[in-house]
Amino acid sequence: MSFRLKTVLGIAAIEILLLAVLVLSGLYYIQTSNEERIFREAHTAADLLATMTTDATVALDLATLDELVQQAARNPGIVYARIRSAEGQVLSENGVPAALARDFKEDSSTESALEDTVLDVAAKIRIGDHIFGQVEIGLSTEELSATLKQARDWMLSIAATEIVLVAIFGLILGQILTRQLVRLQTAAHRVASGDFGFQTVVYGKDELAQTASSFNEMSNALSSYKQKFEEALERAEDKRAKAESRLYAAIEALPLGIALVDSEDRILHVNQGYRQLHQLSDATTAEGQNFEAVIAEQSGHILELSHAATSIPDSDSALSTTDMLAARLHIHRSQAPYETSEVKLANGRIILSTQQRTPDSSLILVDTDVSELHESAERTRRLEANLLQKQKLESLGTLAGGVAHEINTPAQFVNDNLRFLQEAIADLFTYAKTLADDLSGTDKSDNLAVYHQQYDIDFLEEELPTSIRQALEGTTRIRDIVSAVQTYARPEDTMQTDVNINATIRNAIAITESEWKCVASLDEDLDETLPQTVANSGQLGQVIVNLIVNATDAISEIWKPSESDVQGRIGVRSRADKNSGIWIEVSDNGPGIPPEIRDRIFDPFFTTKEVGKGTGQGLSLCQSIICDTHKGKLIVEDKADGGTKIRIWLPVSETG
Repeated sequence: MSFRLKTVLGIAAIEILLLAVLVLSGLYYIQTSNEERIFREAHTAADLLATMTTDATVALDLATLDELVQQAARNPGIVYARIRSAEGQVLSENGVPAALARDFKEDSSTESALEDTVLDVAAKIRIGDHIFGQVEIGLSTEELSATLKQARDWMLSIAATEIVLVAIFGLILGQILTRQLVRLQTAAHRVASGDFGFQTVVYGKDELAQTASSFNEMSNALSSYKQKFEEALERAEDKRAKAESRLYAAIEALPLGIALVDSEDRILHVNQGYRQLHQLSDATTAEGQNFEAVIAEQSGHILELSHAATSIPDSDSALSTTDMLAARLHIHRSQAPYETSEVKLANGRIILSTQQRTPDSSLILVDTDVSELHESAERTRRLEANLLQKQKLESLGTLAGGVAHEINTPAQFVNDNLRFLQEAIADLFTYAKTLADDLSGTDKSDNLAVYHQQYDIDFLEEELPTSIRQALEGTTRIRDIVSAVQTYARPEDTMQTDVNINATIRNAIAITESEWKCVASLDEDLDETLPQTVANSGQLGQVIVNLIVNATDAISEIWKPSESDVQGRIGVRSRADKNSGIWIEVSDNGPGIPPEIRDRIFDPFFTTKEVGKGTGQGLSLCQSIICDTHKGKLIVEDKADGGTKIRIWLPVSETG
């Protein structure tokens, strides 16, 4: 709503309010004054008629009463006239029959009279205090209603004329008052649209004129500020262009892959290092292209993905190209301010990808080739593992030597005494048999039979040699186990020498018997025609021990004698290879290796065992010993009947 319209409507509203008060006050005054007048006239006429008819009423002169009532009814405005006696009997009446036919009810005000258009009044006929009758007169209120209506119409017509005149003069006045404001409004729109310095015409010296002058000054100031701002902006744009040029030159010179992406995934810049790392084309990485296309092209070259978020699959399992794309997009769309991930490319390179969110939700991606760091870390890890194993073997060898010394001496005593007892018991039984033969047929033979039965000589003759033989086997077993431990952990075995592979296998079986004998049976199938080969017996023994222990752990997951009738089985087999090599196989009937972790079983520190039950270095060390130290092969296969088979191939070489 314009100011002009507000002015006109404001003036009109005030005028209407004042006119309404004036009209209502005038109408009220006219109505009340006319009502009082007619009310007064009615009572005056009634009193006059009562006075005129007093004598005739007292004398019951009905003819005179009829004449007087008839004359009264002829007066203008009187509808009817009636005279009653003191007892209420009508003595005389004249007027409109309809008015005479209704019951008389005196009106106390003009409001009730206006309803039936007749004002009913009464006056007592009395002489002194004695009442002889009553005069009843009805006056018409039509004249009063007509007068009030005429007054109302007249005053409303005057008010309407006044409102029209006020509206006309208000429009003229509003036009005059708002002319300067309209000019100011037009000028303000011009300035708001960018026409700084625009001047409006100033008329007069009133407040509006002063406001217009101030507006012109402001417009001039804005024009000056605009010019200065444009000059500063031009200088800033020039500096920004130079800064961007230097920045892009620096980004291109960096040996890192860098990509800048805006909040809507449009490429702002991709340097040459990023293209080379991910083998991307210039068309895909052009400015303004969608970065999702870059991620899609990258995903086709990625073999493994490692990320901190648990919702993203990592290198625990191989990802399809579709899954890899979904994982990469998930990382890219993350709203976290800082994200890192690591990918292994098909060409063997390992890339550390870092992305940083800026305050405007743009993204800075920095990719670094960390392949050499991984290789260096792997070399360091292997050196540390070898050093740790050497220290372990040295410590175990020292301990085994001490234990062997402490065990072998008493074991030898026991073994020698058992052999003596074996020979002595044989001699005693020979002596007893000879003595029994000599006494047979004599009177002592009956006593000898009683003693023979009393001491159960037949049982002792059968069981004592067996017990001595089993005890000798036990001491021999003790000696063999101690020898196997010394062979497995002897410090001087770090050198490669002629090795009997089967002997090394048997030593490993002996050492691990306490592990597998409760959960599985071990089938030994060794080729006795295997040739001697140059190898490290201690390290090979360690490999076979690790494989048998792993097979035992796998079987114990599903075959428990207390819960199942199925017995676990471990197979150890050796065979000569026609291509101057030796095959060693360790198999089990456990649950097998899940496909999703098969590619990681040789990774350092990777284990599926519970915390505290495995370090994840066993198979990694086995691979290092077989493949790196002995130039052999380590192959993992699934058995057709369930379980796992691990095959070791060693080249046969002789000392020169």
